[in-house]
Amino acid sequence: MEITLQIPEPIARYLGYAPETLPRRALEALLVDECSRGRLSRGKVAELLGLSFHEAEELFHQSRVPYPIKSSAEDLLDNASLPSAL
Repeated sequence: MEITLQIPEPIARYLGYAPETLPRRALEALLVDECSRGRLSRGKVAELLGLSFHEAEELFHQSRVPYPIKSSAEDLLDNASLPSAL
């Protein structure tokens, strides 16, 4: 799918983006927003954008997306799949 987004030149200049970088920036913003809403994982965002783990983490850091904190119930479910101690 292709979507056309018109950004007035004064706004692009004010934000400091070169016109050729705006499509990528808009895609990054969309995917990071969907991740912060819980619709995409951090790994999926990295994959879709073709970023390494460290590049993706930098993008999330710059976008001020906090690292997800699991609830106690989620921790219990995760821990249940670990092998028991001998």
